[in-house]
Amino acid sequence: MSVGERHLRHGPASGGATSMVTGGGRPDQAATATGAGTQADTDTRDGLPATTGRARAVIRPTTSPPPAEVIAGDRRRWWIAITMIAAVAIAVRLGFLFGWLYPMKIAGDAFYYHHAANLFVDGKGWPNPYAFIDRNEYLPDAQHPPLTSLLLAIPSLFGLRSFVDHQIFSCLLGALSVVAVGLAGRRIAGPVTGPVTGLIAAAIAAVYPGMWLSDPVLMSETPAILSCTLLILASYRLWDRRRPLDAVCVGAALAAAMLARTELALLALVLATPVVLRLPGLPWTHRLRLLGACAATSVLLIAPWVGYNLSRFEEPEFISSGLGVTLAVTHCDDTYYGKQLGWWSLGCAASLPDQPVEASQRDKFFREAAFRYIGENTGRLPTVAAARLGRTWAVYRPWQQAQFDTLEERPQTVSKIGSVSLWCLGAAGVGGVAVLRRRRVPALPLLATPIVLSVASMLIYGTTRFRAAAEPSVVLLAAIGLGALLSAVLARRERATWTHVFWHGAVGSTAGVGLHRRSRGVARSARGPNDVRARGRSGATAQKP
Repeated sequence: MSVGERHLRHGPASGGATSMVTGGGRPDQAATATGAGTQADTDTRDGLPATTGRARAVIRPTTSPPPAEVIAGDRRRWWIAITMIAAVAIAVRLGFLFGWLYPMKIAGDAFYYHHAANLFVDGKGWPNPYAFIDRNEYLPDAQHPPLTSLLLAIPSLFGLRSFVDHQIFSCLLGALSVVAVGLAGRRIAGPVTGPVTGLIAAAIAAVYPGMWLSDPVLMSETPAILSCTLLILASYRLWDRRRPLDAVCVGAALAAAMLARTELALLALVLATPVVLRLPGLPWTHRLRLLGACAATSVLLIAPWVGYNLSRFEEPEFISSGLGVTLAVTHCDDTYYGKQLGWWSLGCAASLPDQPVEASQRDKFFREAAFRYIGENTGRLPTVAAARLGRTWAVYRPWQQAQFDTLEERPQTVSKIGSVSLWCLGAAGVGGVAVLRRRRVPALPLLATPIVLSVASMLIYGTTRFRAAAEPSVVLLAAIGLGALLSAVLARRERATWTHVFWHGAVGSTAGVGLHRRSRGVARSARGPNDVRARGRSGATAQKP
């Protein structure tokens, strides 16, 4: 453990020089150390000042602990700090909403989520909002997973049913994600740099556009970000404590992620299963029991929605009936060639004749059409997949993608700022991965979501918001790297302080001893040997009773 890490874990070293230099000890400790030095100055041995006392007397408190260290080292102050960061996060999101977006056109996915929530509260079940609102036609639908609309139904239950009400509530969910990111950073980095890392992660999440662009736009990425952050936190809690309750929390967070974005179901294979099966210090039977608890929790939470879908469609539908149309608008000539390479085009699906009306049959129809096109154009798949991945991670035509994002009410300037911020955080995140490897902390919970979304993007299409659920991982890895850098800076400063203190303390002590000896010699020479002996006899006589 480095000096800086010891400094963050235990505070300044206790006793003498170190505690006085760092200034991190309690006032009573400082007073004790100073008093010890003063007492040692009066203690003599053969008429010489004690060297250790002189060294302690030279050292005085010279610095105060950094403000971040004071805040992070105290749990109450840490929660005050994270609350203030959450308030900033709310201000940023609401400022973007009312300063930039308002009033926003209700269209696309936002139209679906908003009206689906109100229809559910009104007891209408889960129809297609477009058909019900526009044509007063009830068509069972599951184009999107239900979690986003279910969360928006909470304010609708209390009469907050307008689109702006739902936008504000979504911003509050985004601020909750910021708090969850801070807690995850504190857990992952451990007791040494964890508190500071948690605050760094929360501060980044509060202002980083990748974390808040979807909140006021009313997209499913908001609950996806929250659920993936909670899944990361639960996974590290399970790794640290290995309790059945922690496995249940992992299963619950995994179910929430799947009910927010269908592609996140892959996290069951990429994250939950490997983490549980690799838990250290447990027999295989115990690991399998924890995996069973995790799986049972996920199944229980998803089963009502799956059962509801199986009861109302002609064809089997489980979580969503929107995969078919998504594949149809992303596998055609417009997205395999030209300027929209790797993106999507509504014209791809609109050009298909004889489309069914019933949702599950439409889903099957579009899937079959997409698979036929894929089979006829397999030679283009590597190029298309690379372009999709590049669009998702802002490395292929990022400014063009920022222009495309305006179709989803994302300002082009803000999207560009988000791309540049992603590049900077990605560079810091590489250092975060290295730090985790050096500390032997598993990085899989942080890497799983980016891996899953990268695979899904290559299979479906590339867009900025596709990486939204992976943004907490990007933020946390960057915060871990920056936290380690802060620890190294503190260690370097402490080493420099040690060098300064001991060098000047040693020089001062040696000079003081030499000066004392020279003064005694001069005094003897001035008095002469007879005077010295006479002084000795006089002192001895005076001591007799």
